This record gives sequence, C-alpha cells and structure tokens, in this order.
Amino acid sequence: MSETRTNPAAYTEDRIDRKLGDEWIDWKGNLDPREGEINESLSTFLFLASGVLLIFIVLLFLGWFMVKPRFQQLNPQLEMFAGWLIVGFTTCFVISAILEGVLLRTFKKSLFPYGWIERLVVWLLPKTIWLGKKFGISKDRIGNSFIKMHNFVTMSFIGKLNASRILILLPRCLKRDARARLMSRLNGSDYKVYTAAGGEEAREAIRQYRPTTILAIACERDLMGGIKDVADKIPVIAIPNKRPEGPCKNTDFPLSELDEALSALAAARS
Repeated sequence: MSETRTNPAAYTEDRIDRKLGDEWIDWKGNLDPREGEINESLSTFLFLASGVLLIFIVLLFLGWFMVKPRFQQLNPQLEMFAGWLIVGFTTCFVISAILEGVLLRTFKKSLFPYGWIERLVVWLLPKTIWLGKKFGISKDRIGNSFIKMHNFVTMSFIGKLNASRILILLPRCLKRDARARLMSRLNGSDYKVYTAAGGEEAREAIRQYRPTTILAIACERDLMGGIKDVADKIPVIAIPNKRPEGPCKNTDFPLSELDEALSALAAARS
C-alpha cells in the first residue's frame, strides 16, 4: 500500500475559513444539517428515474399521435406497423426494466452487461436532478441516492470485475483521524492511495496508475462527476463524505460503508 499527497493549489479561496473546490464555489456558508449529514434512500433516485422514464414514454406517444395522421395519409399499413412498433418497444422496455430490477435485487443477477446498466444509470442522472428540483430535492440529496444505486449495481457485478489494480482516491479535506482509520483498514494491502485536491488531479492519478477498479471518497458533487467520467470504463465504488462543518473542511466518512466496500473488493479478488 502506498499513499500520495498532492499540492492544494487547485483550490480557490472562499470568503470564509476554508478553500473550496470548484464544485462548491456557490456555497454561501449555510450549515444545513440535512446537507452536511446526507443519508438519502436509494428509492429517491429510483422514484425520480421512474418519473423520467414515464415522461419519456408520454412524450414518445404524444409525438406519435402528432405525426400519426401524416403516416395515415402516406400509407395506412406503414402507420399500423409504426404504431405497433412503438407499443412493442415500450412494453418490452418496461417489462425488461422491472425484470432487471427484480433480478438485481433478489439474485444479484442481470439480463444485461454491466456497461449497459452503467450507461443507463449515468444517462438518467442529470434528468433526475432536473426532475428533483421540481419536488424541492437538492442536487446533493439526489447525488447521495444515485451513488447508493450506482454502488448497488457495481457490487452486484463484483464477481465479474477485474480488481487486480485498485486505486483509492481521497479528498484533501478529509480530517486526520478519518484518514488514520482508513489507513489502518488498509494495512498490509497493495492498494494505491492517492489524495487529490480536485477532479483534474484525480483524473491524472487514474491516467498514471491505470487502475482496474476505483474506490473513491468525496462529496456527492465530485463523485457524480467522476462516475460520469470513468465508470463506463473503470468500475467505481463511491463513498460520499460527511460535512458537519460544511464542504471542504474536516470531512469524514461512515466506517461501515468503507468496510462494505473493502469486503466487496476482496470478494472481487477471490
């Protein structure tokens, strides 16, 4: 096991007593306990994702009914074929989504390759953030729920993933005793540990080390960006940090989530 520390120069000075990362330049210093200790249910992302897919289906049928008269004028048989094609596609999609959810939840099995599921979940993320705003759900709460969903999918495929080179990415703002707890858990392992001051440094570490699997601890905003960047190529297990003093200062993480992630990585290697 080795650890690399980085220069904090990538941070920009905030008006109060910390240096915030680019993802938090809009933070106004409000310590809302709901945002500092987020523990959102996985069902939040599922609810919003279902809403997004429902909107997509409604728009699909609305678009069809708008162009249907034109098809009827051109060719009634073509109109009938296109109508059945849309109904068949929608029906197959809904049934497949329900069956996939049941298989993953119950048997940790999937109808589809990991990459397909990964791309669908990541594609849904910005749409769920948009929809969540309509219900007054913050980006960070949605991100917390998304990460739980993403971890669930990744760990369901863990036996099929390559964990020969594991990179652990840590935020510079992690408080000292939290870092000590993590390092004690990694004692004797061959995992590479890298402390990054921002997303660009994390990406550079990935380019240099070329890991096959990543374990990342950071805020929801950084984790969402990192997952969108690399998770379709490199499996990621993510642990959102806790921010009792606000972002980018003395952050922590739940030890139980670290132990679960390390157990999953050990299982991937066995």
